[in-house]
Amino acid sequence: MTWIDRAVGDIEQRFAKEMKEGKPLIIRDEKTLSGRVHVGSLRGIAIHGIIAQALSEKGIKNKFLFELNDFDPMDEMPPFLDKNVYKKHMGEPLFTVPAHEDGAENFPMVFGKELQEVVKKFNFPIEFYALRPVYEAGRFNDAIRAALDHHDEIRAIYREVSGSKKPDDWYPLQVICEQCGKIGTTQVNGWNPSASSGQAGPPGMVSYVCKKDLVKWAEGCGKSGTVSPFDGRAKLPWKVEWPAKWKVMGVHIEGAGKDHSAAGGSRDIGKRIVEEVFNDPNPYDIPYEFFNIGGKKMSASKGLGATAKAISDLLPPKLLKLLMIRKLPNQPIDFDPEGNTIPLLFDEYDRLADYHFNRQKGGPNPEFARLYHLAQTDFPKKPKDIWHMRFSLVAFLVQMPHLSIEEEGAKLKGSALTKEELADVKERAVYVKIWLETYAPEKYKFEIFRGKNPYFAEKPLSDLQKKTLAALAVALEKVKWDGPKIHEAIHVVKEEQQIPPRDLFVPLYRMFLDRDEGPQVGWFLSTFKREEVIDQIQKHLSQP
Repeated sequence: MTWIDRAVGDIEQRFAKEMKEGKPLIIRDEKTLSGRVHVGSLRGIAIHGIIAQALSEKGIKNKFLFELNDFDPMDEMPPFLDKNVYKKHMGEPLFTVPAHEDGAENFPMVFGKELQEVVKKFNFPIEFYALRPVYEAGRFNDAIRAALDHHDEIRAIYREVSGSKKPDDWYPLQVICEQCGKIGTTQVNGWNPSASSGQAGPPGMVSYVCKKDLVKWAEGCGKSGTVSPFDGRAKLPWKVEWPAKWKVMGVHIEGAGKDHSAAGGSRDIGKRIVEEVFNDPNPYDIPYEFFNIGGKKMSASKGLGATAKAISDLLPPKLLKLLMIRKLPNQPIDFDPEGNTIPLLFDEYDRLADYHFNRQKGGPNPEFARLYHLAQTDFPKKPKDIWHMRFSLVAFLVQMPHLSIEEEGAKLKGSALTKEELADVKERAVYVKIWLETYAPEKYKFEIFRGKNPYFAEKPLSDLQKKTLAALAVALEKVKWDGPKIHEAIHVVKEEQQIPPRDLFVPLYRMFLDRDEGPQVGWFLSTFKREEVIDQIQKHLSQP
């Protein structure tokens, strides 16, 4: 059983009452749009999205909401922005910062639009919403009032859970300054809930000051005053806002990354606040590990790693989906586009297909078979049983202009490719070419070598190698010219001459590729004309 199906089983048990009443289970995730969205954020989307799909497969009503957070303050300067232009916007709500690219209403929605285009490829049942309109519609008003009324309790929760000590005049709220429009620099220092409260100031208002030195990344204007905190004029700080979102959006299921899920972190604080202040249960949690590029945690604002779009351009959607869901959530994903990650991922996908369609060697593995099904972008539709060309062979073929990928595919399969198989091979070829042009290691790059290779002047063939290659040239004159028969002939000669495999295969690859290794040698030689292969071998036998 996959971790996905185990999680769905737990969810069914916990929310049996809601399911019996016909209520849809609300699944939620979010991303603050402070910079270009990195691929690490896709892990949370994929985890929540696959849970939504697996629930729907079982007929369980659900809704997957994804928040595009455009209301947080601009608290870091992405390296691609002109500091002279954007420095004045530091501390403003993100939605007030102008777009730096055409076609978006503001700065955060440049990244929101890009993320939506990437996520569309997965075909998750996802509903995007922006945070600002939810505040402006007054849906957070009750949560804001509760947070202000219980600021002492919230301050105590911070201290008890994380050891963070807030001053006695601290309130869990930041307002938009009426003078400079910044939110990251304001500090609320008073709250008058009603006319009978005995507090200073008009009822239903907070007092605040926009401090010049509250934070290092923005400068306030110094204004002090009173303002209504409702209908989008203020926002809760993250550790209070998160549980408020669970209450406001009616969330049943929401996981979080390792940084939020650590002991004493924002999830532990949120659990206490949602239960003790907002009187709602803590949602079903799926804590998950980081997505690392080359062993480094992704950072959206610092530009470390790769964007969600860049990685999505490297992989077919079903392979990217598999990458995100194949490991347990509490295991990190290490992705190195410059190494073997991508070829191995394709090979794993093909291996899972073998299990799904009972083509594997050995016994069945229901978990592997299920994972292949879950990875399909049209899940829960049953996938078709098709033949896949190995990634390494596609990588070789796209670099051989004299070869037809369709014809070579038919040779490898042993029959003509179906429409679906040809489409699959062509799709792989597209992504292989992108990878070869960007991240592929040199060992995956091939070019046909013509003529005598100077390599053999430095490392001349031994007498046994010459004798074996001469015997192979004779054998190749008679063999049926296809990969399996050539492969068989090579191994017969190898056994007859009692030559170590490397002493035979390395010279063959050096003659044609100037490399010590390459594709499966029988098939590789079959891609040339018989006369070309024999001639190339004999040229090197004639070398002194």
